[in-house]
Amino acid sequence: MSIHPRKRRPVYALAALVLSGCATTEPITVAPQYPDVAPTERRTSPDTLTLDSSVVSPMHHEMLAIDLPTVVQVAMADNIDIRQARLQVKASQGLYDAARGRALPTISPLASFEVVNGAVRATRGNIVDATFDNVRALLVVDWVINPGLVAYEIIAARKRLSAIEHQERAVTVGTLHRAVIQYYDLILSQSRVETARSALSEATELLRINELRFRAGTGVKADTLRAEAHLAEREQDLLIAMNVFYQASVSLSVTLRLDSWVTMVPKAGELGIETLVRDDLSIENLLEIAVTYRPDLQSVRSIVEAVAADTGAVAWGGFGPTVGASYLIGGINGSSERVGGLENKGGFTDTQRFGATVGFRFSAESFGNLRAARAVEAQAILEGQRMLDLAKAQVVTALEASRTNSKLIEKARRQVNAASEGLRLTQANLKAGTMTTLEVLEAADAMARARLRHARAIVGYNQSQVDLLAALGLVSEETLGIVVATVDAAPQSS
Repeated sequence: MSIHPRKRRPVYALAALVLSGCATTEPITVAPQYPDVAPTERRTSPDTLTLDSSVVSPMHHEMLAIDLPTVVQVAMADNIDIRQARLQVKASQGLYDAARGRALPTISPLASFEVVNGAVRATRGNIVDATFDNVRALLVVDWVINPGLVAYEIIAARKRLSAIEHQERAVTVGTLHRAVIQYYDLILSQSRVETARSALSEATELLRINELRFRAGTGVKADTLRAEAHLAEREQDLLIAMNVFYQASVSLSVTLRLDSWVTMVPKAGELGIETLVRDDLSIENLLEIAVTYRPDLQSVRSIVEAVAADTGAVAWGGFGPTVGASYLIGGINGSSERVGGLENKGGFTDTQRFGATVGFRFSAESFGNLRAARAVEAQAILEGQRMLDLAKAQVVTALEASRTNSKLIEKARRQVNAASEGLRLTQANLKAGTMTTLEVLEAADAMARARLRHARAIVGYNQSQVDLLAALGLVSEETLGIVVATVDAAPQSS
């Protein structure tokens, strides 16, 4: 599907656009009915990730337990990007109203008072003495317009308003996408901390065993030193994991506009596999949905149409006719003395005038302006094509990431089971004296890597499903399977 401007509307569209009203109170675009891409049945899997905030400590002195529905609710309520997008819609509505206002005549009430006492020039050219005063009250209705120029300017403003409204939805989708991904990053960071603490505990126990064996004369000093070095390495890993967790907390707090010095942690519970897009949708179906429903693509299509209308406005502004009409109604009242030797004291006298003009204006610069406008229109079409290609690539990338993580989950579970049993047997053999400390260290490292891979596979799958929804332009509370509470619920603090 290509991005191209629609056929230009005829000039008679001016009347319909102006008669539609000068106050824009309702959105130009209508929120689409999104297709249902959710799976018909909830996927059950034995793979879950335990969320335990006790493995982390606060950056300062306060922690907030937060879950996904709360993240979505807070992000939608007070995100700065969303609020700015709404203000941009209001500004664009004002520009659209201004464009329609240029098609209407201007009304100018006028009032003047004049007193003359002295010599004036008469209509025949002679100089006479005069004393008079008059009061004039007038209402001037003036209408000067290039019909084609104004029509295309209104169309362009309307299309830009539509583009900004689509962009507002794109910002909302992007904000929800970013907040959910950051929440999952927080979960993964907490899993890293938990894995690092578990590895540290195993390293501490290994050092204790080697020290006991050395004191008993059954071990060597090298094993004890190796265990001490391994313990120091695990302590460093824990510090690094905690720092990564704090950074994830700060990033999420910025998106949610919460205090960044407060440590946010996932609420206690279990994270399962969340399938948001069913597997029976082909890549062709997904690409069609993305092209149709992504708000950023809808926005760029409206921008292309607006730029095409700008080209029409330049053409009419340079070569089109200008039509003008004016109507004056009012009256004059005053008195005069010694004007031509006569005295006159009259009442209020009505005055009406009407005039109409038609004209053309030709300038050599109009050819250059038209050539530049056509080049800008071609650039907008190319930019639309680039964004369309990027959107398709995002769909393909998210789909493949989802499939890959789905396969990784099962393999990571098998790795955890094997590594856990291997570590248990190695520790038992170490106590029996049939294995060395180095073998226990290798088994402990394998167990830590397996746990982290399993956690990364689960979180990665959920993130890739959210990425796929975002690539389709369908991220919302409904598609995320979230029921937002109707009452304001503050995050739990601990």
